[in-house]
This record gives sequence, structure tokens and C-alpha cells, in this order.
Amino acid sequence: MRKRIVLIFLFIFIFENILINIVNAFEKSEFSPEITAPSAILIDSGSGDILYEKNAHTLMYPASTTKIMTAILAIESLDLSDTVVIDKESPFTTGSRIYIQEGEIFTVEQLLYALLLQSANDVAVALAKHISGDVAEFAKRMNERAKELGAKNTHFVNSSGLPDEAHVTTAYDLALIARYAMTLPEFKKIVKTVHYQIPPTNKQTETRYLRNSNRFLWGTGNANKISYRNQWIDIKYDLIDGIKTGYTVQAQQCLVASAEKNGHRLISVVLKADGKNVYKDSRTLIDYGFEHFKFIKLSDAYEKIETVRVKAGEEKYLNLVTENSLYKPIPQNAKLNKIDKIIEIDQSIVAPISANQVLGKLIFRSDDKYLGEVNLIAEKAIPKKETWLTIINSNFFLKTTFLFLVVFPFCCAVLLAAVILIHRMTRKKKRFF
Repeated sequence: MRKRIVLIFLFIFIFENILINIVNAFEKSEFSPEITAPSAILIDSGSGDILYEKNAHTLMYPASTTKIMTAILAIESLDLSDTVVIDKESPFTTGSRIYIQEGEIFTVEQLLYALLLQSANDVAVALAKHISGDVAEFAKRMNERAKELGAKNTHFVNSSGLPDEAHVTTAYDLALIARYAMTLPEFKKIVKTVHYQIPPTNKQTETRYLRNSNRFLWGTGNANKISYRNQWIDIKYDLIDGIKTGYTVQAQQCLVASAEKNGHRLISVVLKADGKNVYKDSRTLIDYGFEHFKFIKLSDAYEKIETVRVKAGEEKYLNLVTENSLYKPIPQNAKLNKIDKIIEIDQSIVAPISANQVLGKLIFRSDDKYLGEVNLIAEKAIPKKETWLTIINSNFFLKTTFLFLVVFPFCCAVLLAAVILIHRMTRKKKRFF
């Protein structure tokens, strides 16, 4: 009898420990996703909040994810319809390319598709030289722009991502760069495109057929399967809408991915993954973000917040509205207490004011914890109030008429009065002597 009781307690003890281990393992996989890559990050694009990170500030080789920044500068510097004549050096760039030729003419738009879909290194060099004269100068601009976007540890030395010990970035920096890139309509359109054709040019008689290197957009069939949550599934994932892959021997597989669901966008960065694990890791992060976070609305876009007085304007009052909507991602089981709104407005608001001009900001806090902020912008334009002098100065005819009818006679009258006064003083002096 005693042995049976001991055995029963022993069984209960063992079962309880097994159950606890199972629960702990479940909680770990649920709230802390496991990925294979040594460096990764997941951010909410709207707020910029970090939802997951793993060695996110460790210096890594970015490979062709570099081309995100190259594309940003090209879009900001050039019109898509501009033409680019290929120089004599770019065609000899190694690695992935579309085999451009010296003297060949492309539009900027065609080159951007080749850059971001085919990951063409020769195009990356051609764009850099077209914009800045040489790759080194272009790399300086890349680094400056990266810092402006919040990057802390990025140092680019070329526009393509070809191996160089000094060419480094971090998962965190790439996420910030990608977050901005996805606000550019031209960029966003290109990176979600699966196929693109460049028609024959002045140097090439055949059409160039391009396919996006990001298999999240098209990867189906036996050659495009990954083992995910205990089953084999296609790499293609409908939530993904860009943005850029990368690979070199030193960098291994790299992927910056963007996913949108119910109006909310997440951006993942996975660096130095092994083979198809780059897609498995990326999907793990994206699903983790959407499944384990909820998005609390803090502000609508163009929501009226305050009415302010305008100095020297045609109208005395102006409504300030929020520049954009703002959502705060928080864990599914978490709650926000009372949300405090702090309004900060420029001290002196003087006309002229342009529509959408930033004139302050709205800050959100809860329990002294910063939640986020949104700019306050002018609801409409308010011109400067015109006085009779400003009206005259702004119209050549009125200005000329005013000078002829008012200023000139006035000056003549003053001159005549001065002459008369001098004449009288002279006569008095003569009488005195």
C-alpha cells in the first residue's frame, strides 16, 4: 500500500514537471519567437516601435539590401522619366547585373526596376555615377541620408552592397531606412512588382525580362517550400508587399520585408541567415507581430486639435489638425491606462502660413510613459494681410503710379519749401548787414 502511494505521488510529480515544461515551452515560443539568424529586428512602421530584436545593433554586412538607400537617393534626386546614358565603367561591375552597355540609354524608372527586382549591381553603379559623378561621392550622400533617417551605425562605401570590410550596417538601421522607403509611392510600387520588362534600347535588340528576387511575392511549388509550424508551406505570403533581398558569401542571406494587415504595416530585417531560413525567420517575425500585438488608436489623420490666433494674417484664427493617424502597438494581453495628451504649439504664429505647415505637435503619454507623437499642421493656408503699402509694392503699375502721383509731388513740394526757406534766410541776412 505504501509503495502504491509513493508511486502515485512520484507519477504526479513527474507529470506535473512535464506539464510545466510544456507550458513554459509554449509561452516561450508564443511570446519570444525563435529565429535562426544571428541578427534581426521587427518594428511597427507607423510608430517606429521595436516589437522584437536580436543583436539589432551588431555591425553586419548588408549585401544588396544596400540598394534600398541607393533607390531612395535616386527617387529623391531624379525624375522617373529622366534618361541616363551609361558610362564606360559601370558595365564591368561584377555580380548580379542586367548587362548594361556603354552609351545605352535608359529611363530612371527602368533602372530602378532593374536595381530593386533584379538586384543589378551594374545599375547601382550607373545610378551612383549619374547622380554624384562617382561611387565614393555617392556613398557619402548615402551615409548622410542614413543619419538623417536615424541610422546610428551605418557606413556605406558603395551603392551595390558588394563585399567590403568597411561596408556595414545594422538590422536596426536597415529597419529605419526601409520604414522611410515604404513611404515613397514610387519605391513602394516597384518593390511589390513581381515581373517587369525593359524593352529594346539603342544598344540592345532584345527585351530584358526581370523577376523580383523576393520569393515572398511569388514562391510556390516544390522548389519554394519552407518548414513552418510543423508543415511544409509555400514561401509566397500574401501579407508581404516588398522590399529587398541580399546575398554575398560574407553576408549570407539577408532580407528586409514589409507586411501589411488591416491597415497596419510591420517591417522585419533578417541578416546572415542560412538558405531558406531567411524566409522562415522573416515570416516568424511578421506573424509574431500581427498575432501577439494589438494596435490602439491614439489619433486620426486631420483631427482638429486646437484653434490658434494668427498674427498679421488675412484671417485671425487657424485650426491645427493632426498630420497623420497614429496607432500604438501593445501586447494582446496588455492594457493602457488613462492616455494623456500634451499639446505643444509654436510660440508665435505669423502669416503667411502654408497649408500643412507644421506648427506644433501632439504628444501621447500614459503613466508617465511616452507612447508617441504626431505633428500638428495648418488646416489651410493663410496669406499675410495686405496694407496699402504692401498692395502698392506688389503691383508695378500701382507702384509707378504711386511714385508719380504721390511721392514725386511730395518730394518736389519739400524741395520747393526748402528753396523758399533758404531764400528767405538769405534775404534776412542781407538786411542785417
